Amino acid sequence: MSYLYIETAHALSEFCHKISEQASWIAIDTEFVRTHTFYAELSLIQIQSEQGLAAIVDPIAIQDLSALWAVLGNPAIRKVFHSARQDIEILYQVAKQMPVSIFDTQIAALFLGHGDLAGLARVLDLELNIHLPKDQTRTNWNQRPLTAEQLEYAINDVRTLAPLYEKIIQTLSTSQQEALQEDFNAMLNPALYDDNIAEAGKRIKQAKKLPSKQRAISNALASWRESYAIQHNKPRKWTLADDCIVAIAKRPPKTAQALYKVPHIKSSSVQEFGAEWIALIDTIFANPDSWPEKPKKEAEPTPQEEVLLLIGQSMVQQIAIDYGINPHNIANKQQLFNCVQQNTTVPLIGWRKLLFVQPFQALLAEQPFQVKQGKLHLMVDDNHV
Repeated sequence: MSYLYIETAHALSEFCHKISEQASWIAIDTEFVRTHTFYAELSLIQIQSEQGLAAIVDPIAIQDLSALWAVLGNPAIRKVFHSARQDIEILYQVAKQMPVSIFDTQIAALFLGHGDLAGLARVLDLELNIHLPKDQTRTNWNQRPLTAEQLEYAINDVRTLAPLYEKIIQTLSTSQQEALQEDFNAMLNPALYDDNIAEAGKRIKQAKKLPSKQRAISNALASWRESYAIQHNKPRKWTLADDCIVAIAKRPPKTAQALYKVPHIKSSSVQEFGAEWIALIDTIFANPDSWPEKPKKEAEPTPQEEVLLLIGQSMVQQIAIDYGINPHNIANKQQLFNCVQQNTTVPLIGWRKLLFVQPFQALLAEQPFQVKQGKLHLMVDDNHV
């Protein structure tokens, strides 16, 4: 099957015009490089319409991609991705607009028993007996010219994604498609992709259980690092690694010279930024009112709630077996507790709601047991056992 290689705004406009006139959906994929930068560098955009019109768009050669952004913003054309999150992130960062009307075959494939994180090659192999070569995974997609083998590798993803989507959409029930739509809509929340320097500290998992003062230091250093990485478009961990931030927070040094004793810290970073980091730490010490509050202790489940939690955990395990999903990706203990208490402030949505929440709630409401006033009542022939 042939494809276009588009490297002018005029050719892109013509291609997008044909898509807009003919297609109700397109398969789309991107190639990018993110080795030495904070932001991914968009290298290629591959597209195939439902009619089989295929193209590789070169965003390095084309300055004006407005015709493509119009297609991505057209709600009448569904954009089909596999593992959409990274593609959406880079398209949003480049276009400054969110694509609309998406479908992610990776998430949808969980209803076919492939788990929630199955790669495209694996799903294609099992569903369509198509074997994708993986010989170009380490390609520098920014190099020009690209070889014929590299371009063929790139276009193959959308060539095969199109028939996969057609099979999946025919297989899914109405309720499954409605559940997936909730997940896809949630994925288009700009807050997931916007820079949020103030929240940078939350990415450091090792710091979550530190005391307030130490967390304040960790948060301040993480925010500094995020700001620096964005400003200079450099990977955040190049300047200061997570484990170094935690080590500094646990035993705050008083001088820049003392920073050299922090395990695995870069001497060049200490030399360049050490005084600035110490000043940040001094500011934290001088302003205890700014320290984060202690996390509120989570309510302990009652003995009766523990019974229901065990039932919920058993259901999660069974769903995990049936669909090949990691149990922790279905619902964690706190989310289970919320379900038991019917706490809807942070609900599980989409496929999680369809596969777990709704059956769990139905189970709590029906035989062979009933839940009354928070207590489990076993039933046989309408009599308590």
